[in-house]
Amino acid sequence: MRKTGYHEITGLIHCLSGLRVGGSDELLQIGGTDLTCIKHPVTLKPYIPGSSIKGKMRSEQEQKLGKFGGLDNSEPCGCAQADCLVCRVFGPHKKAKHELGPTRIVVRDAASTRGGETELKSENVIDRKTGTALHPRKVERVVAGSEFSLRIGIQVWDRDEKADYDNLNKAKKTGGMALVAFVLDGLKLVQRTGLGSGVSKGSGEVQFDDLKLDGQSIPEDLW
Repeated sequence: MRKTGYHEITGLIHCLSGLRVGGSDELLQIGGTDLTCIKHPVTLKPYIPGSSIKGKMRSEQEQKLGKFGGLDNSEPCGCAQADCLVCRVFGPHKKAKHELGPTRIVVRDAASTRGGETELKSENVIDRKTGTALHPRKVERVVAGSEFSLRIGIQVWDRDEKADYDNLNKAKKTGGMALVAFVLDGLKLVQRTGLGSGVSKGSGEVQFDDLKLDGQSIPEDLW
């Protein structure tokens, strides 16, 4: 195998609503926060792990392509088929022996670039018979309006020459551009649903701004 190219997508993750990516809650305090945000151990500023971004993009693409749940309907796709861009880009789940080569995508941790303050959101469960609130808890999340850096690398290898993908703009791409289009569509799908936990309860609505591909504006047929 030979690496033939490398592309980088950069931009900003803009929080349209509060964002929560869970941290460690090993120490529980009376009256304290039940679910905290993950924070940098030195600066104590919230950040978004690359694994959270990557995992959400993979899940969204698996749902779009009918591969959600994997072969046994419970785990990420691990089919390792040559025409499966999920396995080619993100790696076949739990399959050490395959012919696809290394994972193509490299997702960096997203550091806070603006805002980053946190708020406490109260949540509870409603008893449907009595209408009373049960099991109240406090959830920490990053305030709306905060921004985080986005950096995604895409490795291209010689065996990607035959890769092809019809992206959301209905423009078929081949080779390394097929991988780029696939990743960008993953970001679009995340915009539609959200990032982090509590999306169904109002958290995690994000928008990707100032996106660039290799330092240049992204062509219209890719975004």
